[in-house]
Amino acid sequence: MRTDTPVRDIPSTDIDPFSMESLADPFAADGAVREIAPVVYVAKHDYYAVTRFADIRKGLRNWRVFSSTDRPFYEDSEFRPRIVLFEEPPAHTRTKAAIMDVLGPKNLGWMGEYFKEQADLLVDGLMRDESVTADGYLDLSIGYVLKVFPDVIGMPGEGREALLKFGSAGLNAFGPASEHRDRKLAAGSEAVAWVEDNINRDALRPDGLGAQLYAMADEGRISENEARDLVKTVFAAGFDTSTSGIASMLRAFGDHPGEWQKMRENRDLVPAAWEEAVRFYPPNRFGGRWTPDGADVDGYRLPPGAKVLMMWLGAARDPREYDDPDVFCIDRPTPNGHLAFGFGLHTCAGNMVARLEATTLLTSMVERISFVERAGEPRTAINYQAFGHEYAPLRLHRA
Repeated sequence: MRTDTPVRDIPSTDIDPFSMESLADPFAADGAVREIAPVVYVAKHDYYAVTRFADIRKGLRNWRVFSSTDRPFYEDSEFRPRIVLFEEPPAHTRTKAAIMDVLGPKNLGWMGEYFKEQADLLVDGLMRDESVTADGYLDLSIGYVLKVFPDVIGMPGEGREALLKFGSAGLNAFGPASEHRDRKLAAGSEAVAWVEDNINRDALRPDGLGAQLYAMADEGRISENEARDLVKTVFAAGFDTSTSGIASMLRAFGDHPGEWQKMRENRDLVPAAWEEAVRFYPPNRFGGRWTPDGADVDGYRLPPGAKVLMMWLGAARDPREYDDPDVFCIDRPTPNGHLAFGFGLHTCAGNMVARLEATTLLTSMVERISFVERAGEPRTAINYQAFGHEYAPLRLHRA
């Protein structure tokens, strides 16, 4: 991260990225901070924001300089275990290897078959008429992920709706104290007992991903407590991100029906459509780090011990990286990809599963639906760390 550019003073901003105004339009708030400088001091909350794509990517690559072992606003939480997310090598290498083992290639084949079966059933059940009105969030994203994701983990069916509140609480835990945060954490607390009961070894089916993690404990690769925390991490991190990303993708198609036609004409664009959707609407707004020994960001010097947020959502619309960044374009050339799932050592372990879920559902839809359009005014969710939709009304026309 060091450059030959003379060290400059880091500018400060009075913009509060956690105000209700900012949360209602985080693209405007985070974009305004991004255009101040590559790194900005957020005075109200005493942290630094790294704002631009290239600088965030460089920083995420260097885990020794931008450490994951601390971050702004962190306090121990029943919603977000420290395991994997807050670890660094060698501990991170061992636990990340365990989670990648169950979320990686050895399981993706059978998961893909199951996801396709359930996606086909869902879309066929929805498209009984020539055209229907559906909520891309509740009917499609939640209806699909709340079925398939807990199923592959091996969780029981009854009470799964608790995951909605649990996931939301986890993604509102990283932020300043406020009435909003208190409400989300209180709602999530109602779900904690269900989650705690259903991450135990004896609550999980023997053929699911959770049982595979406990089997690693039996083999001595990880401890029993680590296995339990990893099961919690899988659905604390994987559920809300997947549902947010899929609902936002469907909203984007509703707003840009020409892109749906483009994909109908070339089904090979389905994977690229998902990547563009999470570039356009990143399900995670930021990631936290700190700089034990300080760091240089494009000529600006972060002090030792600085708490840092890497602003992924603002970087997703960085005009220095993307042409026409506010345009949704599924065949956009993106040589450097996107940062929706992080980058480097702490790239989201569940990104392959989220990708498989989303592209499988999208394939089932594009096979059966000729045209998608908006059917009302979407509503985005108010959330500290995540970006997503709580309502995405669509008019779907059967092929």
